[in-house]
This record gives sequence, structure tokens and C-alpha cells, in this order.
Amino acid sequence: MRTAFFSLLMSLHCTLCLSQEPEQSALVTGSDQKAFKLLTGMYEAVSWNDGKKRHSPPDITARWTFIEGKTMSIIHNRVDPQNTVSTIGWGYGKFKDGKFTYAYPEFVTIKGKPSNASVTQGGPFEGERQYSIEFDGDRMVMTSASGKQVWEVTPEGMRYTDQEWGPHKTFAQRVWKRITQQ
Repeated sequence: MRTAFFSLLMSLHCTLCLSQEPEQSALVTGSDQKAFKLLTGMYEAVSWNDGKKRHSPPDITARWTFIEGKTMSIIHNRVDPQNTVSTIGWGYGKFKDGKFTYAYPEFVTIKGKPSNASVTQGGPFEGERQYSIEFDGDRMVMTSASGKQVWEVTPEGMRYTDQEWGPHKTFAQRVWKRITQQ
């Protein structure tokens, strides 16, 4: 059932990405265009450091996309097989005036064994989060206003470090490889 649920959500994301809205890339200009193009793609998690230990597949698996201003995150955390945690979030991201702003207005968390799972709504943060953008060659660094979240994006992938991730405000660092052509 969990697989069917995630498949349904992924097809919803694809439908949203292919909607009749104007393409976001046509609306982004100047230096923001470079950032937009660099972030665009699909990424797969290589590792997740929870502040105590570095985890890798199959203990954790994840995909994150940014396509035409639409975002989607799917994360499966199987570090504790008796208490798995899977999250799905979808939303938007926009570049303007050297800033990246994004949000997950829809976010679902499924915790526990498949036979006894609980489902909650609510994302890892409320509202929108804004990042300032700096470039160092082909590397883009996006830092949140609080300084507690940093994305480092290159043509090969990205590293996301969050000092206050999720409702419990814990450390998380995820390393992602790009799985689509840039």
C-alpha cells in the first residue's frame, strides 16, 4: 500500500510539473537564471549524517527534484527497521533578486511499521524559507537568513546541511548526486 501511495504522489508531481502554467525558466532573468539552471534536476541521496552517524542506502533512500519551479522530496529512513519514517513533500521554489525562496505547502510523514503506521501532515519548517545565493566558480552556495541551513550545489550534486531540521530541530546533512542531465 505504501508503494502505491508513493507512486500516486509521484504521478501527481509530474502532472503538476507539466501543467499549463508558464515555464518558470522563462520568468527568471539575469544572474538568477544561472542559479535556476544549476539547481534544476533530480537528485538521489548518497548519504545522510544525523549528527551521530553517517547513513547510506538502503538504510536511507531519497529523491529530490526541482523542475520548472516545482519541488518534491521523498525520503525513506529505515535506520530503525521497527520505526521507519517516510516523508513526502511537494511545493515550489523561486529565484528573484539573488535569493531563492521555497516552501512545502504539502508535506506528509508516515511513521512506524507498515502494519501499524501513523500519518501526519506538516513539513520540516513553516511557511517559506529564503536563501541568499553566492557563486564560487561552478559551485553555488545558498544560505538561509538564519544561517542554520546551507545548500552547496554543483553540476554533480548537492550537499544540504541543516542545524535545525524537522520538528525536533536536529542536525541533518544530506549528500545528493544529480541523476538527470544538466
